[in-house]
Amino acid sequence: MRKNSHVAAILYEIADLLEIQDVQWKPQAYRKAAQTIESLPEDIAEVAHQGLKKLEELPGVGKNIAEKIEELVKKGKLGYLEKLKKQIPIDVGQLMQIEGLGQKEQQILESIKRLEKRGPERFLLGHVAPLADEIVQTLKRVPGVQDAIVAGSFRRGKETVGDLDILITSTQPKTVMEKFITLKGVDKVLAHGDTKSSIRLENGLQIDARVVEKNQYGSALQYFTGSKEHSIALRKIALKKGLTLSEYGLFKIRGKTNSKKLLVSKTEEEVYAKLGMQCPPPEMRENLGEIELAQKHKLPKLVEWKDLHGDFQTQTNWSDGAHSMEEMARKAQELGWKFMVITDHVGGIGIVHPLDEKRLAKQGAEIDKLNNKFEQNKLDFHLFKGAEVDIKANGELALSKEACKKLDVVLASIHSSFRMVNGEMTKRICHAIENYPVHVLAHPTARNIPERDPIDFDLEKVFQTAKDQSVYLEINGQPKRMDLKDSHVQLARELGCEFVISSDAHSKDQLTYLRYGLLTARRGWLQKSDILNTHTVAQTEKQLQR
Repeated sequence: MRKNSHVAAILYEIADLLEIQDVQWKPQAYRKAAQTIESLPEDIAEVAHQGLKKLEELPGVGKNIAEKIEELVKKGKLGYLEKLKKQIPIDVGQLMQIEGLGQKEQQILESIKRLEKRGPERFLLGHVAPLADEIVQTLKRVPGVQDAIVAGSFRRGKETVGDLDILITSTQPKTVMEKFITLKGVDKVLAHGDTKSSIRLENGLQIDARVVEKNQYGSALQYFTGSKEHSIALRKIALKKGLTLSEYGLFKIRGKTNSKKLLVSKTEEEVYAKLGMQCPPPEMRENLGEIELAQKHKLPKLVEWKDLHGDFQTQTNWSDGAHSMEEMARKAQELGWKFMVITDHVGGIGIVHPLDEKRLAKQGAEIDKLNNKFEQNKLDFHLFKGAEVDIKANGELALSKEACKKLDVVLASIHSSFRMVNGEMTKRICHAIENYPVHVLAHPTARNIPERDPIDFDLEKVFQTAKDQSVYLEINGQPKRMDLKDSHVQLARELGCEFVISSDAHSKDQLTYLRYGLLTARRGWLQKSDILNTHTVAQTEKQLQR
């Protein structure tokens, strides 16, 4: 089983410990290496087995960090980490009572709080998804398996998951259960039966698997997908119709004997149809109004992957990204996209390798050359000139208005001064989007799961200002951001806002993070017409000039 998440978590922990010791540069180096490993398509253990030189080829991984990764993969533990832990005998409670701490001290306390939070918390959707996909594909190759799918909060696209529930149909249940409990990376078998088993992986993630009869697959999938609130509401509807709904099917209750006659169970669509309803997409099943719409057959047609033609936030090696603009563009073309916005960082505290106006202009010239190259090669693909510009504490952007006007897309975002009170933070954001030619308010709440809480501001006022200024709100698919989150998307949609979905990719392999932004958009009930990514290049250019 892939060790990427585990190794990345260790590197993040080292970065926090080094930051507490006020070590310069190293924390950033460890975090960049951790980001690389998180997005690595192959198993870091397989790379490590090929030797140090292979590890050093990874973006952001030098000899020193490569040696530590190798030790961690081979031994399962890291002496350097244990040494750092012993060097920091800190009473966090006492430190938190100190008044008047400066910015550096506040950063150190943030690192300490992050370390305190580490433990058996929920897992980020974007970190679990590659693992879940791999397990499902492995199980589908087992003889007798007809289908396998992850249900639960994972299927509903929630930003974090506590565990995974895998539903399987198979003609050989015992065979697939044997394979399941012997998967690579299993730390402990918690339960093992002929049709139900549970395991815990080395990273602490619990996975439950069950085999169901093919003719019960639909009702079981509906039941184990949830949510609990949605399922309870559905069962109440069934009871009012003289029916009973369970994981085994939808049954008719017969007279005084209370005997049951099976009506439907093969597909989810059949179950909902028998109840007189449309089948809501999994992402909508939270009992937030979708049941009433399904009963009226008025469910919205949610945006789909095939509707998306491009990405609105990507970083390259011009700032803190791992790959060149052309490498990123080639990957985007492989994904079937028609455009991509290059948005390397500009200015501000907390920004790694930011661009200034001179370098931004130079990058723009390189983008022109690449677009000419694509056109000459008859490639239906376009790069937009953009930048992610820091909103400073006073609400001014870290880039002049004149420079902003030369860009196709200006993303405004917060990367510093996170602790401002609600009123001041609201004024800060509104000032930026009212006084600068901003196209997109990027990761609006500036959260970093689980390390940094969202900033505090008046959501409704900022969203209304964005609408009034024709500024798009970003749905950021970076697993640690997922910002806006689903409930914020719903609020903004009700206010009439428009959106972009972004991967916030810092490497070419992270471009697929757009998938998680899409899930959030669907959880926010967004349709194709709500999202700028669904437009053609020409339509997008026109919309950006409004």
